[in-house]
Amino acid sequence: MSYPPTDYVESNNVELFEIIERYPLATLFCQAHDMDDAVDDVIDHVMDHKIDIHSCHMPLSLCRESLTLYGHANPTNPLKKFKGKQIHGVFHGPDTYLSPAQIKGIKLPTWDYATVHIQARLHEIEEFDKQIEALHHMLTAFETDSQPWQLSAVPEKQLIAMCKSLLFFELKVTHITGQFKLSQNKPAETRSEIANLLSASKSEMSAYYQ
Repeated sequence: MSYPPTDYVESNNVELFEIIERYPLATLFCQAHDMDDAVDDVIDHVMDHKIDIHSCHMPLSLCRESLTLYGHANPTNPLKKFKGKQIHGVFHGPDTYLSPAQIKGIKLPTWDYATVHIQARLHEIEEFDKQIEALHHMLTAFETDSQPWQLSAVPEKQLIAMCKSLLFFELKVTHITGQFKLSQNKPAETRSEIANLLSASKSEMSAYYQ
């Protein structure tokens, strides 16, 4: 038996890209034994507990054409120790709780959701010009106001100092897949009932049942 069930696997890249762009705050996971620094081959201890997997939350902007994600972080972030290594990332799309009290076709409470999972290789962006390009890429993705904030508002000296104080990186995606649990195992009548409920409540999940 495979997991997730085949019915829940989404491979349509357009659908997956839309989730990444709409919900850009990813959870990234890195295996501690993949760290670059020899000193850090000894797994960190925090409160006397071994850390086997490092995780962090990171907003990322997507370049669809090159399947590349751009981000930046505080240089103390453990990501810095995973240059050239494989990273697992999860983008959390919409989700919803479904209750038998509202949906006659289900016998037990359940939760439906849409997520995107990626495998990617991390590369540090060290050249100033490339860092600025990455910043512009992220601002284009995230500044959606009619009068967006511009990078030109930052004095050049301050901008240079800021870039030196941050870890800029790109994630080259090597594998991408979706896990869309949308009650696919339920009869069409029940799924229609769920779709109507979600539409009436203006849930973002309703779009996935159309």
